[in-house]
Amino acid sequence: MDIAVKHGGIFSGMKSYPDPEDVLAGLGDKVTGGLARAVAKTRQDLAAYRETHTSWVSDSSERGLANWIHDRLWANLSAEFDGHSGITLSDREPTREITVGVNYRLRVKRHRIDGKVSSYATQTALEFYAQGAQQAFPGFEEIRLIAGYDWDADTRSMGDAVLSLRDGEEAVVWHITLPEAGTGTVGVPAQPIRPTEPLPALPTIDLPEAGSGNTKGEVGT
Repeated sequence: MDIAVKHGGIFSGMKSYPDPEDVLAGLGDKVTGGLARAVAKTRQDLAAYRETHTSWVSDSSERGLANWIHDRLWANLSAEFDGHSGITLSDREPTREITVGVNYRLRVKRHRIDGKVSSYATQTALEFYAQGAQQAFPGFEEIRLIAGYDWDADTRSMGDAVLSLRDGEEAVVWHITLPEAGTGTVGVPAQPIRPTEPLPALPTIDLPEAGSGNTKGEVGT
């Protein structure tokens, strides 16, 4: 399984980001399968909403439709996980989180094709995205994940259930697909999304002014 992982992380006591296989094993089939089932049910809810209230959906703003989907997804996640030991759901608007054991904290968002997500840059959001920003005893490091689904903005449709790790809102470390329930194993990798690095600046050439006597030019820095 070839999943691209960027190393050099800032996790307390760790030299690299956790591999997706280790994260999936830590979450367990109950969590990863529940996430996939909740997304599948929400996709069905959206299809029923479109069929019953076509004009309502077409008139919805992007934000309005995203909020509707998020509410349905959270309801389906609550139905999947409510009452399960080791899984805690926190619904304190506007923040909703899922905690699994002592090591994993998840928020639920839709992912663009490039793996990016959108949120208000509040202090709590920035702290959530910054992996390893808080010191922890060995074995109690908190890994913060974004669960959710891929979103096709052109067709306004939900894609696969996904799970991603990032260090900062824009820095996607890895982004994997959680297949639909009933298809066997979970954790099939999506096409890896590699963090984009800025291209090096090209040198500039200072041309001599007329009459300066310098005809070779100089490379600027």
